[in-house]
Amino acid sequence: MKHRQVEQLRKVIKLVDVSVPRQLTKANSSVQARRLDRRLSASAIAQLVDAYLSGSSTGELCERHHLSKGGLLKILLEHGAEMRYQPMTEDEIDRAVELYAAGDSLRTIGLKLKKGQGQCVEGLACARSEDAPIHEITWRWV
Repeated sequence: MKHRQVEQLRKVIKLVDVSVPRQLTKANSSVQARRLDRRLSASAIAQLVDAYLSGSSTGELCERHHLSKGGLLKILLEHGAEMRYQPMTEDEIDRAVELYAAGDSLRTIGLKLKKGQGQCVEGLACARSEDAPIHEITWRWV
């Protein structure tokens, strides 16, 4: 070790020796666990999977259980739920076109319609005419 590094190490050791030890406290109750397996009980996860298999949409379940779409899909996949594809209805596509024309981003449209951004792209692509090919569109994502 070089002389300068040894001196820096001595200073750090001196600071540690004179510092007041931290008092251990219980975890702050306002901090919420991030991991899904800690945040949700086994029975809550089972209810979530059952609700999905009974026909509840992922948007409804995300809202009801305060989960992200990715977190919900992870739970469903880990517990063997078969994913179902739910394309946008004609009414939803029409509404998406109106919102996009009004300046909303794909994210905002997805939140309003409780659909993913990818589904919004597909829906808007279905509504496009042959005059404006889909690859020529500059999408507003956020």
